Amino acid sequence: MSRRLPTVLLGGLLTLLAAIPAHAQGPLPSGREIVNKYIAAIGGRDVILAQSGRHVTGTFDIPAQGISGALDVYGQPPDKMLVRVTIPGIGEVTSGFDGTTAWAMNPMMGPMVLDSLQAQQTRQQADFYAILYPEEQITSLETVADTTFDGTPSYKVKVTTAWGETYHEFFAKETSLMLGSQRSQASPMGNVDIVVAVSDWRPVEGMLQPFKSMQKTMGIEQVVTVSKVDVTTVPDSVFVPPPAIQALIKK
Repeated sequence: MSRRLPTVLLGGLLTLLAAIPAHAQGPLPSGREIVNKYIAAIGGRDVILAQSGRHVTGTFDIPAQGISGALDVYGQPPDKMLVRVTIPGIGEVTSGFDGTTAWAMNPMMGPMVLDSLQAQQTRQQADFYAILYPEEQITSLETVADTTFDGTPSYKVKVTTAWGETYHEFFAKETSLMLGSQRSQASPMGNVDIVVAVSDWRPVEGMLQPFKSMQKTMGIEQVVTVSKVDVTTVPDSVFVPPPAIQALIKK
């Protein structure tokens, strides 16, 4: 799984609790220093690069509405991804990136080929090694606060992308693990502010990965709970866009 569970591709796997400012004590470590400690804490660069593919299974829930579905996320280097949520009585919500095209499809809005910021955010999340914060994606990492996130002492890091977007991520001061993020997510309804809190980090093939994501936007809380992570090579056929998407690509 990439460093953040794929909120873009589920059309808003949403978020939790904004950070509470606190007074900084002494000079702040640089953003790159914090990120490097995070990479080391989850296993290190070599362990991350050794993983050749991934299949994540779990559940997707909207507790307030009593909605629950089965979740499958597939990832393959360098930048292929498929996300599928199957919700009884509603159907499948799917999205993906095949290395070229970002797309999404759901029973309410039908098939869509994503463009502009939506496509760029999807491409970033599909990057299998985005957790390394490659310079071709990330142009700046600036520590902007010594604060708390969901009650945990943390550093707030401003991330600036190569396409000019900025957002914030939070890293625990004690463990160096990521706690969550605040980001304006592009969607068919326009940009929406999303806060994501990740937790329950567990080792998988020598690499720590979050098994829970709580997300909130526009007052709606959604929860992703991972049950299993298989590190495995995923067939290319998994990432081929469905016929309805292919028809749109050909237009």
